[in-house]
Formats: sequence, structure tokens, C-alpha cells
Amino acid sequence: MAIALTSPNTIKNPDNTSEPKGTINRIINTFRKTIELDELSIAGNDTKEKNQKDEDSMSVEFPLIRINDYIFNRNEIISMNIDCTEFLPKISLTVRFLLQAFLSKEMPKDGDIISLAIRNRSDVLRIVRNDYVITGVHVIPNLTEVKTPVQMTFYGELFIPGLKSQKNDFSFEGTTFKAAQDFAKRYGLGFATNESDTDDKQIWLKANIAGDIFINNLIDRAWKDNQSFYTCWIDLYYNLNFININKQLLSSETEIDAAVALTILDKNWNYGANAEQEKAVPMVKVFSNFINYRTTPFYIKSWRPINRSSNITFQLGTKMTCEMFEHNKNIYEDPNKKKYWAVSIEPCYDKEKQNKMILLRGRAAYVKDEKNKDLQRTNYSYVDLYEKFPWLGIQYTISNPDADNLQWDGNHHKNYQVARVQNLINNKELNKLNLHIEVNGNNFNILRGDKMPVILVKYDSFENIQINPDVEFNDMLDLFYSGWYLVKGFVLTYSGENKGSIVSGFTQEFILTRREWPAPLPVEPVKTKN
Repeated sequence: MAIALTSPNTIKNPDNTSEPKGTINRIINTFRKTIELDELSIAGNDTKEKNQKDEDSMSVEFPLIRINDYIFNRNEIISMNIDCTEFLPKISLTVRFLLQAFLSKEMPKDGDIISLAIRNRSDVLRIVRNDYVITGVHVIPNLTEVKTPVQMTFYGELFIPGLKSQKNDFSFEGTTFKAAQDFAKRYGLGFATNESDTDDKQIWLKANIAGDIFINNLIDRAWKDNQSFYTCWIDLYYNLNFININKQLLSSETEIDAAVALTILDKNWNYGANAEQEKAVPMVKVFSNFINYRTTPFYIKSWRPINRSSNITFQLGTKMTCEMFEHNKNIYEDPNKKKYWAVSIEPCYDKEKQNKMILLRGRAAYVKDEKNKDLQRTNYSYVDLYEKFPWLGIQYTISNPDADNLQWDGNHHKNYQVARVQNLINNKELNKLNLHIEVNGNNFNILRGDKMPVILVKYDSFENIQINPDVEFNDMLDLFYSGWYLVKGFVLTYSGENKGSIVSGFTQEFILTRREWPAPLPVEPVKTKN
């Protein structure tokens, strides 16, 4: 089968049709950013052998970074870290100078920018070009009597002009989906989504609050149906991502996407850019520790699980019964209409996996049986024990949203209060057990919000037998950690400590998550009436 390579940032229109079983959901751009960035360029030297230019190494082998009028050379960059796990990407940059000229001439002041460029090894993938506003600088003390190198660490966050300002108040009538699009255009951002629209029409008001607070509050109230929940973030390409997370989690697992084959070998060892699109070679988009993957940024260099399950359960419960009072003049005119509500909300799960896989809702019940040789355990039902009863307050519901807004009898869409709880409890469910994997090199085939498989193989035959005595091969698939995951975020790191190494100075840590976990050993699915 031929695989067509396209950029993961290609602009298309979302699919507005209903989704039959087996639908593959992807996050796509509906429009690109218009925000302007500082100029960042370097003079190419066309006289070099084989037309190799400075940018063949700068921005590819190490990040091209400028502060004020100073561009850092390779030897001055100790480390760089870009964290894409929260709403805005954040950067930390540590550099070292032999002289104090930068301190005297280029020391950042209020509003100064870290301009950054990282070029991919294939032009199929877009270059990362960011401006980070500097939020802090730490300088190692300079000795007066002994001349020592100057070491500085800069901290910053992706700069969106006006995002943190309380000015530019506005209102928008429509759904949260359309309000988010309007917000993106106002701030010069692109817009990426896997959604077509939501069912939460009202007037959304930004008044005396910063833009980042407004957009996060907006997404907290997003509602479509009982099987949808939402989150948002701004990515490295200046796209506001409005994502129906459950839609991604339920995306079909029958087809693996194609990616561009990349190498982690620096260009000094692999001469020539070879970045043209027609030279791109496809490969499957899979993380694995297969030996054949070793020279690619899909190879799992290290991995570790992080578990916060019980802590989150104690904070939010396994389910919430939300109590609220609904205020609307039409309710008072009809004494039979309900005014006080108690709405039960539990996390969404894949119905096909619910009785076949492990859910993080307390440990499995102990079944006393003659064949069960395990020590007996007490059975405490987390689902019954840890239920929360938050009071949501008053909701001023609009009962006539299709009328002119001057005729509305309320301010809130009908799921305004419930949406906040549904989005919260479902997103927190994905923080319970995560898989962190580290790869060499930078891999921009993978975008935050992607769904992709992990194949983890255990090579120790002695250990494999301890896990499963019936194993017949030296190599064994780790059944618990292998499978499909959602990419929650990533941290991109560059280290200047391995200068001269054949391996790229970039490493990338991906944070992966899922709700339903397979058993470590093959088992029969749980049989239930429902």
C-alpha cells in the first residue's frame, strides 16, 4: 500500500458528518496564525563546499537563538528546555560566556524576547519558529578579584501580544467552539481542532480579565453531549487547540499513521541536508524499543510510569453528584418545574474496553476461591466510598436560546455548571497513570493530542519467564505498557555537553496517557449483565 506523506500541519476543513464506528479522528488546522514575530536570520555562505550553508548546522544540529542583537554560538549554549505540557509553551535557556560583554550590552530588560528557530531534517515538517518573552533571568555571581566565565539562565513563555492584558474587553454570542475561533483571530493565532461545533450557545464576556484566563474559563464551560469533554492549549506553531479529548481517545485503532523517517545523527556525520520533500522516506508512526529504530527519534531510549491515581481519586472522587439551583423566571411561573438539581457525573470510558481492561477506580475485588492462592485482601469499593458532592451555586439558564438575545430569559446555556465538572473529572482521569518516554533527537512528526501506538519489548528471557512462565520466546511484548496512547504533551531538551558526539544533542520526553489499561497477562474479559 502506498503511503502519502503530508505535513501534520496541513490546513483542512473539519469533518462535520456523524461518526460511525471505526472513525479516525485527527486534529487539523482550520486557519493559520497572523501574529508577527521578530526577524531571525543568519547570513548564508554560498562559497562553502557543496553549497553547505550555516543554517545546515544552526537550527538543525543546535537551536538558533537570539536575544536582542546577540546570536549565541554552539559553544555558548549549555542547555535549552521547552516545556509543552501546559497551556503555553515555556522555555529555560542556560548559556555561558567567557567575557562580560553580554551582561553589559545585551542584558534583557522588560519585554525582551528570546527568538528561537529549530529546523527539521525534512521540509515536509514545518520549522519551529518562536518568540518567548523573558520572565526571569538568573546569573551566577561574578567574582571581582578572579575572572570567571559568566553563566546565565533565562526563563520565558511563548509571547502572544496582549494575552496577559486585561484590556480589549469584548463579548461574543455563540457556542464555545465559535467563541474560541473568534478569540484566536483576535490574538493572531491559528486554530486547530477535531471538533465541528458545540451545543452551548450564550453570550461569552471578557471583562476586566486577562485573555488567557478568559479562554481557559471558556473551555471549562464547553459542552456538546455526555460523551464529550474538552481542553485547550497553544502549541509551538501558535495554534489555539480546541480539542474534544474523548473523540481522540475513541479514535479507531485499526490504522497507523505515516510519518517522515528522520535520523538522530548530526550532520557532521551525515553530510548534506537532504531535506527536500521529494527525498522524504515514510515510516510508521510508532514509538518502540526495537533495535531497528535505534537511529530514529521513534526509538524509546528510556521509559517510566508515573502514578497519581489515588491522590486524584481522594481529591475529586470516582464520581460527583453536583448540586445546583436553577434560576429562571419561567420556572417560577410553572410550579411543576424542577428548581434544585443533583446531577451525577462519572468519567467517560470506551464501552468496548470497559469490561475487558483495567479502569483506575480502585483495586480489583478479591475473589475467594480454592484456585486462588493469593493472600486474602479486604474489598473496599472506591466507587462507593469516594463520591463528591460539590455545590455549584446558581445557574441562570436560557430557556429560549434560539430567540433574539434581547429576549433571552437567562444568561447561561443549560449545561453551564455541569460542563465544568464533566471537563474537570474526565481530564483529571487522564493524569492518573502516565507513561513518560524519552527519545534521542527532536521528532516533530508527533503533535500534542495525537493518538499513536507504543510497542515495548522485554528482551531479558529470565525476567520474561518470571512475568509469564508460559512465554516461548526470548523477546516478549510488554502487554501492560504496549498499546495506543494519547500524547498529553512533551518536553524538548538540547544539551551542549556532548559536543562532537555522533548523536544529536536534542532529546525529547513525551508524556502519554490512556484511561483503560490492559492486563499484564492475557485474561478472559469480565462478564457483566450490562
